[in-house]
Amino acid sequence: MSEQGSRILADLAADLAADVVRRYRIDEQRAVEVILDEWRRNPKLLAVVDSAGSAKEAQRTRVYKDAATLTKKTIYHRLRAYRSEPAAFDTALWTLVELPADAPAGQVDEAATAIAAAHVSTAERLGHRDEFLRVLETTNPPDSRVVVDVGAGVLPTLLGADWLRQRGITEYWAPDKDASAVAAVEAYAARVPAGLVRAAQWNVADGWDALHRRGLPATCDVAWLLKVVPVVLRQEPQLAPVLAAAPADRLLISGSRVAMAKRQNIEARERRVVQRFCADHGLRIVDDQATEDEFFLLAERG
Repeated sequence: MSEQGSRILADLAADLAADVVRRYRIDEQRAVEVILDEWRRNPKLLAVVDSAGSAKEAQRTRVYKDAATLTKKTIYHRLRAYRSEPAAFDTALWTLVELPADAPAGQVDEAATAIAAAHVSTAERLGHRDEFLRVLETTNPPDSRVVVDVGAGVLPTLLGADWLRQRGITEYWAPDKDASAVAAVEAYAARVPAGLVRAAQWNVADGWDALHRRGLPATCDVAWLLKVVPVVLRQEPQLAPVLAAAPADRLLISGSRVAMAKRQNIEARERRVVQRFCADHGLRIVDDQATEDEFFLLAERG
C-alpha cells in the first residue's frame, strides 16, 4: 500500500472508531486496533483505499460501507463474548499454570488478576473492585462458611483466597458451564489452600443433584446468582425453578445496570426481571445495593 493509502486507511479507522466508541463500551485506541486488524485482511478494501484520493472518496464506495458495517458487527459480538480476546485469556491461564509450585503469592495474584481482566463479565468489576467486595461483605451473613456461586465464571480470581478466608469462607463452590472458565478456576484452586475454591463443570439444566453428588452440601450458607437470573430467564426461562431452588435460605441476586456491549442503561429492565423472579418463587427482598454497573438484591425464603 502506498504512503498516501496508509494515511487514508488510518484516517478511516480513526473516524469509524469515534463512531464505535459512542455506541459501544470500548476505548478508542482498542477500537482502532481492531478496525485496522480487520481491514488489513480485506484486499478489496485495501485496493479501494489505495486508489482513493481522500478518506471521503473511499467512504462513498460500497466496498468501504460494507467493510465498516461488518467491522462494527465484529466489535459488537466480541464485546458480548465473555472471552472477547481468547488469546489473552489463554495466555493469562497458561501463565498461572506454568508458575513454579513455590511461586510467591504476589505472582499468583498477578496471574489471577490477568485472568479476571480477560473475562468480560468479571473484568467489568475490576474498576470498582473495592465497592464490589464491600457489597459482598455487607450482604453475606457474618457466619457464612459455604458459598455456592452459580455461574461463577472466573470470579474467584478477582476475589482472591485471602479475601475468602478473611470472610470466614471455608468452601467456595464455583459451578459454571464454560469449560475454559472452569479450567481457569481449577488452576487457581490448585494455588490456594486445598478445598477452599471448588470448580465444577455444571449447567443449570443439570440440576442440583449433580452438584450434591460431587460434594456440594445439602444446604449452603448463601447462594450467589450474580448476573445469572436475567440471562437464564431470557435464554431458558423453563430453568427459573432450578435457580430458585438454589440450596440456601439467602440468595444474593444481581443484574447489570449497563449493557455488556452498548453504552445503554438497562437497569430498569433487569430489575423488573429479578423482582418478578423473586415474587414468582416466594423470595422476599431484604436488601438492595448497587455498584457503578451492577445492582444487588438480597433475598430470603418465606
